[in-house]
Amino acid sequence: MLKCFATTSGGLSELLREELMVLGAKNVKAQPRGVTFEGSQELAYRACLWSRLANRIFITVLEVELDNQEELTTSVAALDWQQHMDVRDAFAVSFSGKGMGIDHSHYGALKIKDGIVDYFMDKQDDRPTVDTVHPNLRVHGHLNRNQLTLSIDLVGYSLHQRGYREGQQVKAPLKENLAAALLYRSGWPDIAKQGGSLYDPMCGSGTFLIEAAMMASDAAPGLDKQDRMLLNQWKQHDADLWQRLVGEARGRKASGMASLPPIYGSDASHKSLDIAEEAILNSGYFKHIAVKQMTVEQGRIWGDWPKGLVIANPPYGERLGEVDEVKVIYTALGNYLKSEFDGWQAAVFTCNPELGMYLGLKAKRSHKFANGPMECKLFRFDVTEAYHREPAIKGGANLADGVQSAYPELAESEGAKMFANRLKKNLKPLRKWAKKYEVNAYRVYDADMPEYALSIDYYHTVEGGEWLVVNEYAAPKTVDKSSAKKRLYEALSVLPNVFDLSVDNIIFKIREKQKGSSQYEKLDENKQFFTVVENGVKLRVNFTDYLDTGLFLDHRDVRAYVAEKSRRKSLLNLFCYTATLTAQAACLGATSSVSIDMSKTYLYWAKHNLMNNGVDENKHQLKQADVLDWLEKESENPTQGFDVIFLDPPSFSTSKRMEGTLDIQRDHVTLIEQAMCLLNPGGCLVFSNNLRKFKLDREALGGIKIEDITRKTMPRDFERNSKIHQAWVLQKG
Repeated sequence: MLKCFATTSGGLSELLREELMVLGAKNVKAQPRGVTFEGSQELAYRACLWSRLANRIFITVLEVELDNQEELTTSVAALDWQQHMDVRDAFAVSFSGKGMGIDHSHYGALKIKDGIVDYFMDKQDDRPTVDTVHPNLRVHGHLNRNQLTLSIDLVGYSLHQRGYREGQQVKAPLKENLAAALLYRSGWPDIAKQGGSLYDPMCGSGTFLIEAAMMASDAAPGLDKQDRMLLNQWKQHDADLWQRLVGEARGRKASGMASLPPIYGSDASHKSLDIAEEAILNSGYFKHIAVKQMTVEQGRIWGDWPKGLVIANPPYGERLGEVDEVKVIYTALGNYLKSEFDGWQAAVFTCNPELGMYLGLKAKRSHKFANGPMECKLFRFDVTEAYHREPAIKGGANLADGVQSAYPELAESEGAKMFANRLKKNLKPLRKWAKKYEVNAYRVYDADMPEYALSIDYYHTVEGGEWLVVNEYAAPKTVDKSSAKKRLYEALSVLPNVFDLSVDNIIFKIREKQKGSSQYEKLDENKQFFTVVENGVKLRVNFTDYLDTGLFLDHRDVRAYVAEKSRRKSLLNLFCYTATLTAQAACLGATSSVSIDMSKTYLYWAKHNLMNNGVDENKHQLKQADVLDWLEKESENPTQGFDVIFLDPPSFSTSKRMEGTLDIQRDHVTLIEQAMCLLNPGGCLVFSNNLRKFKLDREALGGIKIEDITRKTMPRDFERNSKIHQAWVLQKG
């Protein structure tokens, strides 16, 4: 098993981690500028050939703790370098980090070079040459205080250099691996598989177009330069393995080229298009990518394109005085999207996020990236006709800010006043109740007035901040979009005054039925967590990055009920999400617990919920598994029994079993029966779900004692909408 490190550009580490896991890497961990991982030599070769996001792939040959500066050279000299190179080979050394009095990269590289030379002088009384331009072996050393890591560069150049731009003089192009990351985040791979089109209305030198074609055709990005990689000159190189992988990559590309979806680009500059056409020709996609000279102001779709993805990297006014000119371009781009691309997905990448408001579209998701030293954002949109003739409004979480700026008069409208009065009416008793029972997060409004289809949740955090999370329920198709949007803006306009909050602390989201992988996607990547105290337990919440905050407020009383039942008992928490229940049960004295969920993200979150409350991780275990598979196998041959089981499954979920999906109405009997097999004598199972039309099949569950605790566990703040969830206690008859 080789230890490896893949470097990448700022902001791409998490995506690179996911990419390497798909390739089969083990023990994968994201770092600020790359990803550490382990795997076979074949895995390392695959990373060199297939990674669209990495810059370089290193294999680690030495990890050592140094006592002094001199040991840097002697430790390097002690390594058997004849395993990696011959004395006649040329080598180059690079160095990063600081420690042991070494704070200059050139000096650190020199100390490593001396160690390699000392080895060969001692063994063969001869020395290899140093060639920084065309070496046979590149060595990289990294020093972190007194920890030295020495690695060999398998590639020798940055993998973002695919080969189709060689010889071109392109001014400030978007790097290929960043373009690939933006396409990943925009959902292009799935759109391409479904035959959707890709269009870049500001294609410049064509990077998005070519990277999109390479993805859609299953082309390995390292294929065209595979013979130049330094792994070919490494003494441990397995040429047969490498040629097998190269042959496999060629076959996959040839197969993928036969079914490429439509890919188009346009740009106002004929010079840029000349560069793009040359790169497209070099890449081998000249017959598959069409480009045209055209401004976004002139923009029209030419041809019958299947709906797909529009992606653009507009200018962002780097120099003084350019921003006003660029605002016009963003407005024109927004108008173009709205007039020609209804029903498409759109993604706009900018290093000046404030310009996004001039598109006049509401971003559903945003992702942070870095383009060199600049912090940038990718905004993603569902393009619909609902935004025609609307003034520019900031989208996403800051929609309330945009409404306040663009429609200051809305708060005085009759509809806004009526909505504000309803909020005040709800707030008065809720605040008294919350203060009495020390409730720090509760629902204030839940579509009480059908024409204002929102939910509004209030959070008071340990850090001292107050927040509102506003969810808009997607309106039925029968509702006029313009009217629905006006009512939304009326509602948002009064929130700062009613709650005495800054617009920056009002987070807006759209809640609708999630399909496929979209239900698991992040909405943003702020990674800003806060703490809310519930029943004396500290729980982490995140207001911006996900559709839910990490704390289901309607289950507050269910959590308290199950936690109390778990005193001095063992607990099994299935579909545990962020394990808020487990944290409460542990704090109330549960002797042990096992909490299971499929999501690594939620389990990492759960781990912090347990840590924040001093919970013993040896007694209270978190387990990543497909709950359906785990429950089926464990129920057939139980290895452990539990006194209390909490079963809170999603209403619907994709799965490899149960006819491809989990349908809680159809499958709840099976789940309950399997869970009951794990129940200790005298134990109880608490089953809940949020499917509003759910009917418990009591007849099929004959022989099981059933108590409906829905009313008992319905929080005060959800009494206005009591169909939010249902809950039962089940015991063996």
